[in-house]
Amino acid sequence: MSDTATEKPYRNITPFWQRLPQFFLYPAQPQLLWHPAVYALIGAGLWMLGGYGEDGGFSPLILIITVLVGIGFLVDLMRQAFRVLEQTSLGNLRHADFDEPNDVHKMSPYKLLLVVLVQGFFVAILGEIHPLLLLAGNAVANLMLPACIMVLGHTHSFTEAINPFNVFKMIRAVGWPYLALWVFGFILNQSAPVLIALFVGKLPIVLLVGLGIFAFAYFTLVGFNLMGYTMYQYHQEIGYSPDRNFEINALASSRKNRPLTDEEILAQQIGAMIRDGNIDMAMEMVWEELRYDQHNAQLCGHYAKLLMLKGDTKKQLEHAQRHLFALARSGKAGRIGDTWRQARQLDPEFKVDNPDHVLDIATAAASIREYQVALEIVSGFHKRAPRHKDVPAVLVLAGKLLSDHLRQDTRAMALFNHVIAQWPASPAAIEAQQYKRIIERLAEPSSPA
Repeated sequence: MSDTATEKPYRNITPFWQRLPQFFLYPAQPQLLWHPAVYALIGAGLWMLGGYGEDGGFSPLILIITVLVGIGFLVDLMRQAFRVLEQTSLGNLRHADFDEPNDVHKMSPYKLLLVVLVQGFFVAILGEIHPLLLLAGNAVANLMLPACIMVLGHTHSFTEAINPFNVFKMIRAVGWPYLALWVFGFILNQSAPVLIALFVGKLPIVLLVGLGIFAFAYFTLVGFNLMGYTMYQYHQEIGYSPDRNFEINALASSRKNRPLTDEEILAQQIGAMIRDGNIDMAMEMVWEELRYDQHNAQLCGHYAKLLMLKGDTKKQLEHAQRHLFALARSGKAGRIGDTWRQARQLDPEFKVDNPDHVLDIATAAASIREYQVALEIVSGFHKRAPRHKDVPAVLVLAGKLLSDHLRQDTRAMALFNHVIAQWPASPAAIEAQQYKRIIERLAEPSSPA
């Protein structure tokens, strides 16, 4: 993890408190979900085996095996959790986008255990001095624990994580939202016991054991994902550079000898999600970006394709309004015709609802020789928005299209005359006069030789 803040900050990162449902869904990715599932299955299996001791109690041999296996599972879980924290803090918000695995988190579970032991040692000393100091020490240690974990995940250093100055620096970087993070973490810590309590007496003990193990592992991954995202959100304050744009890509380097552009990266991410069948996740990611860049033509195009895959006709028609205007504004209007025709196939009465956008979209369509589409866009505009400022310009554009490309000079002349009569002082009237003279001159019979 880089220790210097990026020169290209990632703005408009959604605050962690607005993404809580995504955190709870995060461990459901297949690459992560199998860890809690395997722990639960093996744990439940060991419980079944251990229940058949000669004296009717739990088999001592199986108990020893269970303890050893449990320790192994806990170490594996914490290594996976620290990897989730680090990769999320770098902006790799899906497991499929993680960097290649390494051994950097091999010792993190043991370092975290040492952190907790050191904290407990100092709290015990305070308790020997006065009972109230014991309560205060426990409160402070609990409050500091998420920050200790974040520092450990950032630095991989026990001494850094136990240093109170580093811990309070992390808390200060996050600010008051750290309290919300701590509250959410506290709730997550109670989630597995609460879930078990809900099913006590309703499920066989073997299933209850499996459920408890699965819930503990699952909510642990949720918590570390939450802490990692918080670091990502406040990376500038913490002082490191995320890698959300994957600026160096091995495939690009080998084939094109250059980093991927942001557009290429986004297309790859969406393509990977579609291949994995995660259309909803892809839509959520693109929509999240569109919230802050509403008229980005590329994002609108991706979202339109995802809506088509989803088969949501209503949202396709709603989004087509935004997509057409984004294409018109982008200077890359090549897809306007296709977007318009797709919308008309879904609804033959489809039209541009926002009168402020009609002229821009129609002009962009005409600029790429989509003349029929441009005419359909402006058709009836003067009736739908008779007092709109763009009516004269729209009528002149319609007249030019009728004359130049459909050879309907009579209809074009009627539109030009209407503009000249109704808005004589407007720039559109001047343009109408010029076109009218050209049509009249071309219509004059040529003089005999």
